[in-house]
Amino acid sequence: MTENDMTGLLLQLADLGVTGIKIIYSGGGDSGAIDEIIYTTEKVTCLEDLDDLDPYSENVLNLRDLSTSLYSDIEDFATSKLLDNIEDWWNNDGGYGVMLIKIPSGQYEISNTIYVTDTEEFGHDGDLISKTLE
Repeated sequence: MTENDMTGLLLQLADLGVTGIKIIYSGGGDSGAIDEIIYTTEKVTCLEDLDDLDPYSENVLNLRDLSTSLYSDIEDFATSKLLDNIEDWWNNDGGYGVMLIKIPSGQYEISNTIYVTDTEEFGHDGDLISKTLE
């Protein structure tokens, strides 16, 4: 996607009344994906306003319902240009996160959480005969 394409995409969203987008993603094993892209038409003063959008709310506005092509364009761009280039949230123990995007400025913020399993190694030695004496 070129700079002009992105500008056009952001302006298309703004023309539809979209003021902000929240992208929810998760992964583990060897795969990850965007779970949901929701949006608001309310005034967005700061990115934190978007964090309050609830994907499980009864009145959630799903971008796929507004435009499947815009949903696909945002999903593809977010995955290939942003999420694939941050901490590994899709392999091994995986992770999850949210991306918040202001429209039409395109300003974004990603909150990425990854699961990490710590391991500790210990060594022990001796002889079996002395263990019988304990």
